[in-house]
Amino acid sequence: MRLAAPSVPARAAGCTGPTGAAILAVGLAVVLLGAGGCWIPVRPGVSGTVALPAAGPDSVELTYLGVGGWILRRGRDVVLGAPLFSDPSVLRTGLASVRSDTSAVNRYMGRYDVAGAAAILVGHGHYDHLMDVPQIARRHAPHAWILTNRTGYNTLGSWAGVAERIRVVNDLAGDERHAGAWIRLSPTLRVMALRSNHAPHFESFTLYHGHTTRPRVEEPRWASEWLDGDTYAFLVDFLDAQGGVVFRVYYQDAIAAPPRGLAPDSLVATHPVDVAILVPATFDQVDWHPEAFVENLRPRWVLLGHWENFFISPDEPTRSIFLTDLRHFTHRLERVLPGRWYLPDRWTRFVFAPGAARSPTVQRSPAVDGPPIVRPSGYRVPGPPRN
Repeated sequence: MRLAAPSVPARAAGCTGPTGAAILAVGLAVVLLGAGGCWIPVRPGVSGTVALPAAGPDSVELTYLGVGGWILRRGRDVVLGAPLFSDPSVLRTGLASVRSDTSAVNRYMGRYDVAGAAAILVGHGHYDHLMDVPQIARRHAPHAWILTNRTGYNTLGSWAGVAERIRVVNDLAGDERHAGAWIRLSPTLRVMALRSNHAPHFESFTLYHGHTTRPRVEEPRWASEWLDGDTYAFLVDFLDAQGGVVFRVYYQDAIAAPPRGLAPDSLVATHPVDVAILVPATFDQVDWHPEAFVENLRPRWVLLGHWENFFISPDEPTRSIFLTDLRHFTHRLERVLPGRWYLPDRWTRFVFAPGAARSPTVQRSPAVDGPPIVRPSGYRVPGPPRN
């Protein structure tokens, strides 16, 4: 499928979603819960460069930029997962206006040459995923398509100056049963959106949930104006000259409740995912995350993103976000993943070798009593799905 600008009439902005007062109250509750709970911060597991076995000239590089931000690169093919560098504090997010800090965006994004990026992936429209995208698209990735939902298109509206470069994926996405439309970005690069969802932040409540129904003419002032809309995950395929899959990446920027967010079995059967980028934050608000995704995607490696506290400057030491028991999440991940997983610091660069031998499909974990964990016929994990 060749890309074309979406035909959405430019009308006055309009939003549907929870009231600002309700969001403010919940936001303050998050702060109080985070300060008074039993949360123990976790530090990154790796930093710098992680070169995996047999990496060579045809390698695929993934660089973590923090929050949902990633650089996916193979040769001249480059895709970005939308990053956030502005990082307003919790109190500012809940009590004051927020906007993109363009100097911070230029400072951090300017470390990398992404001028040739073909696309920026934005799975939903919350401020921590979409707010810095206009500056990145205008200055650092001037040729990149912005692949996002209709709410994201409407939120950026006419004020952001990138409307003609947005591709709305709502009508193109696949799901766990049906493949969606491939968006061809180059002869050796394609992307497919997958219908997903955004898990509640806590106790069945999702912050900034709703849809922006008309294109905005002014930049949003409040975090509550950056509504999520429908949420999507993405498959990114790096291809050979004949169109065969060389390396497949699964990218999510929000926790999803399976089967939402899963890839079609027909695609995974022909080429399982090489690297799955999974989000651990608020995993305990849904069932079978990460187990169902490991079962469905069959990844060789799992990289964890959007795990750290993004209410502090990127220059401060990285630590995990509050209200998430990251140690428990990684324990559950280890029970079902035959391969390796990584908890990266910001700026960590991974170098992967396409075609490297896959991990065994059966693993017995010494931490689990019971039969082996088997893939792909079905995962069998003792214990309740959320605990």
